[in-house]
Amino acid sequence: MKHTKLAAIILSAFIACTALVSCGKSDLETDVFSVTAPSGWCAVKRTLDGKEKDDQVYVIKDGEVQTDSMNHPSILVSYYKDPSEYIDTKSFYKDSKDISSFKEGDLTWEGYTYTDFGTPSACLKAKDGSAMWVCVLVLEKGDGKISVEDEDVKSVLSSLKAK
Repeated sequence: MKHTKLAAIILSAFIACTALVSCGKSDLETDVFSVTAPSGWCAVKRTLDGKEKDDQVYVIKDGEVQTDSMNHPSILVSYYKDPSEYIDTKSFYKDSKDISSFKEGDLTWEGYTYTDFGTPSACLKAKDGSAMWVCVLVLEKGDGKISVEDEDVKSVLSSLKAK
């Protein structure tokens, strides 16, 4: 009985600590770049196979943890020091439509909209010296919607700073 209570206490403490660590922030710095999430959004490092990635961050509307990206509009920000590592999937989508290039912050963005398994999405790319930014936007999830033209989206794009 004592061991069961001790195990429950340890498990509860672990869950509480994990929740605190995984909570999103409005400003997030990785070893590679920094990003600022607007009010009502959060920024969290992408975790893949249990490891945090320093070159990818989710910025999630009305979210707090990475898994909220499955139920809320979001932006997956990726930074490629070597742009040849990026594989463009535009030709995979039959309904892709080019977006007119636009300047936000110090960068000129280009991209396209598309539908991914019924979900309206967009991919934006910008060269940054010899590196490249790629932002994949999930435009509609749950009850939420965003667009490339939204001020919140533009503020995320203009906040990106490579180290």
